[in-house]
Amino acid sequence: MRFTYILLLFSIITFSQNKPLEVKINSITFKDLKPNIRKYTIDYQIENLTNQEISFFLTPNTLIANAASSMTLFPVYKIYINSEFTPLDGPFFEKYGIDWEAFRETNKNLTTTEFKELAQKTYDAFQNTNKAIIENYKKGGGKIYDDHWILQNDNLMKSKITLKPNEIRLFEIQTNWDKDRYFKQDDLEYYLDEKDNYEFELILDLKKTAFQNQLSEEEFSAIEKDKSFIQGIFTSNKILIDFK
Repeated sequence: MRFTYILLLFSIITFSQNKPLEVKINSITFKDLKPNIRKYTIDYQIENLTNQEISFFLTPNTLIANAASSMTLFPVYKIYINSEFTPLDGPFFEKYGIDWEAFRETNKNLTTTEFKELAQKTYDAFQNTNKAIIENYKKGGGKIYDDHWILQNDNLMKSKITLKPNEIRLFEIQTNWDKDRYFKQDDLEYYLDEKDNYEFELILDLKKTAFQNQLSEEEFSAIEKDKSFIQGIFTSNKILIDFK
């Protein structure tokens, strides 16, 4: 029994020493944009702890709640209320495609007509970019003709991040809170009381072979064989976040 315990302890220590990367939150700042909108900026870093190049899939500039994080490319966040993890689906939400909240804030001084015209041009440009991705894939000899798959594949391949040996790379996530304090998830209810203390944590749930359905056979084979392409779960430090 004692030998088994020692072996387990040795395995844990060895694994912790051989982590290929570390994620660390450096700061969380905020600015109230409107009476009901608070913008948070989360600055964090990912460090390659090895003396070799490593790669992984990650979309680093948005985030998703732990309660809704199955098969995601986004950093996952957890909220701790008075040091206890609470499985909230919120108060921050992932952003896909065009960030319309940021678009509205950036262009808030435009007239209604100017805003509508610019919004339409932005949407049209986004759609044209997607059309070009699909057309280029087919012209390049792509074997799959499902447009949704082509866009998913393009997004996945563009999410590949490569860090040089011992490289530290800085990232930033901007996200908004609508100052709604009440949350309901299934049969559970939560309230963000101003008197409570809140901590924020990021988790990188890096996947490799799990995205097989979004890869061509050649891409999947290359990534599966690539020893420098990593997967695993990596948890950041906790840092206080202000909901007052």
